[in-house]
Amino acid sequence: MPNDDFDSLFDDAPSGAEKKSESDDLFEFDVPAAREPSPPPQSPKRPVREEPEGHGREPSHRKRTSEDFEPDMDALLITAQSPLIIEGMKCLTMHDFTANTLQIFAESLKGVEIFTKILERNPNNYFKLSAVINTDPDCKEIETVAFQLFKARHHEEAETDGQILKAYEILKNRLKIGYNKALVSSSMISIKKYYLLSGGLDREKISRMVIDRNKELKADIIRYIQHLNVAVQLMKIGDFEITKGLKGREINNFLIRASQLLSYYYLAAGDGNAEEYYRRMHDNYRKYFIIRE
Repeated sequence: MPNDDFDSLFDDAPSGAEKKSESDDLFEFDVPAAREPSPPPQSPKRPVREEPEGHGREPSHRKRTSEDFEPDMDALLITAQSPLIIEGMKCLTMHDFTANTLQIFAESLKGVEIFTKILERNPNNYFKLSAVINTDPDCKEIETVAFQLFKARHHEEAETDGQILKAYEILKNRLKIGYNKALVSSSMISIKKYYLLSGGLDREKISRMVIDRNKELKADIIRYIQHLNVAVQLMKIGDFEITKGLKGREINNFLIRASQLLSYYYLAAGDGNAEEYYRRMHDNYRKYFIIRE
């Protein structure tokens, strides 16, 4: 199509190579490259109006950053999550670390992380939320408990931004311990399916599942390894009492059973190194039954 046909469409039409480049840019998406150009229309075309920058097609959505969050949104988040944090704190107080509390602790941890993220992102936003925290009973109770935990450990009030952040981190660590205990409790229940009613390991069942490459067994083995490591860490920090009054007998029982199961699994799977590692662990915890004094 001759370039002269477009001269009347623009008041300030460019000339030469510039004119050709601009017309190509404007219409390169309107006419496919492989299609032959149609003959010029007989009637004059309606002038093309240039849209101002930013008008028309919307820009692609960018990923939201922390700068997009306002205190009002933070207020909605903390008031929504605060009841879940309270439930986790209640479970800690009642020493309730049964498998049923696993989801409660998981949600309470997410809630405390909202408080810590607000402080890490912009401490001023936290102080802007003081009115919300003071008027919401759950938020106020969470703040009070966090500050009390900080004072009990450091023997001073939490006043600076760093101290307030540390207070919520202490609360988060407490809830994390509760979550880990609930993890162990959940595995204590599920591991029973690999044991006989007499209390012995069901070796025949496990061997058959190994030969069949059973996916459920593989998933359980991965989970038991993770939870066994969690149980060992709880033993190291000295806070491994799951049921109040039993002085950690359940976690010892889990260590003995899980290590025995893992030892036999790797024996059946032909992994001698892993089998020896868990067999030694099993022998140690079976001979030296550790309880909390």
